Amino acid sequence: MAAEDIFDKLKLIVIKAFRIYCVNKNNNRYFKLLKKHGIEKKKLTAEQKKSIRKVWGRGCEYDTHILTYSVTGEFNPYIMPEKLFRTKIEPEFNNQSFKYSWADKAYLGFHFPKELFPKTIVNNINGIYYDEDYNILTENDAIERISKHDRFVIKPSLDSGFGKGVKLCINNGNVKDELDKYSKNFVVQEVFKQHQTFSQFNSSSVNVIRYISIFINGKVVPVMAALRCGAEGAFNDNFVSEDGLGMFVIGIDENGRLKDKAYHSCGKSITKCPNGTEFCGVEVPGFDKMKEIIVELHSKLAYFGFIGWDFVIDEDGNPKIMEYNLKAPGVLYYQYVNGPLLGEYTEDIIKMLK
Repeated sequence: MAAEDIFDKLKLIVIKAFRIYCVNKNNNRYFKLLKKHGIEKKKLTAEQKKSIRKVWGRGCEYDTHILTYSVTGEFNPYIMPEKLFRTKIEPEFNNQSFKYSWADKAYLGFHFPKELFPKTIVNNINGIYYDEDYNILTENDAIERISKHDRFVIKPSLDSGFGKGVKLCINNGNVKDELDKYSKNFVVQEVFKQHQTFSQFNSSSVNVIRYISIFINGKVVPVMAALRCGAEGAFNDNFVSEDGLGMFVIGIDENGRLKDKAYHSCGKSITKCPNGTEFCGVEVPGFDKMKEIIVELHSKLAYFGFIGWDFVIDEDGNPKIMEYNLKAPGVLYYQYVNGPLLGEYTEDIIKMLK
């Protein structure tokens, strides 16, 4: 075995060990939140555990099933166990060597038509500034371009899960100071103006549609969609507060309409937004167009069998890709609102892993 292969195997072992640690830590937090909010932690019967093992195999952990059962009141053995997903399914389906470079937000407009993404002012790639067409800029050029905007958004281009490091900036003549905080590998974008359909749910955040797709047997299939809305006053849609009552997620049915129930990360369900707005049955603008975009783009990303796409919808109803997630996209919240992560394709995925 070549030294490079040995290194890759060791790297994967470390990644899996870290992910197990993270899943255990998160699950412990979620169970504490259930207790805090008075949600009963349900116990699985021997028969229910047997049905889970029949689907996922021996050694499968039950935490994800217990959480979804406790929160929704519905038991389903086909619920995707998060630990299994993060340590076996996602690493098996997504090339671990390529995922970081292909998910770099600064290169999204290089790989695909820039019109599919929010408008970029400048990119910083490994300390080098570029404009939206990837022409090299000096730092002064970059500052001058950004200074033309009263407001702008800065976000890390690598590994910015849960909105980490994403900032809405007000131009007070301090552009260089803001850039210096990030050093390198970041994107500066225009402030996105979202469709009224979504701003009515929470106007402070740009609310995002997570759409999951799989590339299986030479075919791209969009399998599940949900809307993430931020807490009132929060800029990020996926801000998870200490009490678990920040972000909330609403399921989207196959016809592109919002379902009748949403869930906070703590497991508490709501049938209206915190601001009182009703969402059940609301049609998602650009839903069919999103599916078309996913099929077209994912078919060009053959190294990645599983992608979590984050779409925003502009004022005119056009879908724009905020980012796509190749590394450990979320599992739990989306199963609260939609049930089994991969729906009717669960059995196909299981067969491919055997």
